[in-house]
Amino acid sequence: MTLVGVLLLPPAAFCALVTIKGTGLHVRHPVEEGVFLVAAAIFGYAGSAIILRWPGWRIWAGTIGWGLIALVVLSLFKTPPLFGPATSFDLRVFLVTIAFAVFVLLAKRRERKPDLAAVFDD
Repeated sequence: MTLVGVLLLPPAAFCALVTIKGTGLHVRHPVEEGVFLVAAAIFGYAGSAIILRWPGWRIWAGTIGWGLIALVVLSLFKTPPLFGPATSFDLRVFLVTIAFAVFVLLAKRRERKPDLAAVFDD
């Protein structure tokens, strides 16, 4: 699970960087900057919570996993597409995103709770 947390930090940094510097492609609406800022906060906090095993880290991991899957599915069936016209590159990005989301969910499921009965048995 630590790897999942570490892999959530680059998207947080990317979203924060886009919020600060912009993409240079077009002038963005303040709402777009707000969306990137919120995404940076969510990815950053979720990654930190998973790495440090803060209370509620399993909820954050599940929310990130299912949220990414929902985002991809909704963007595939939206007309016009959420991110512009679909290209083969977009489909590869969608598949990688779904693969990462499934990895997050499977890693969360495989994370075992420690068996403390052997430690505290008399």
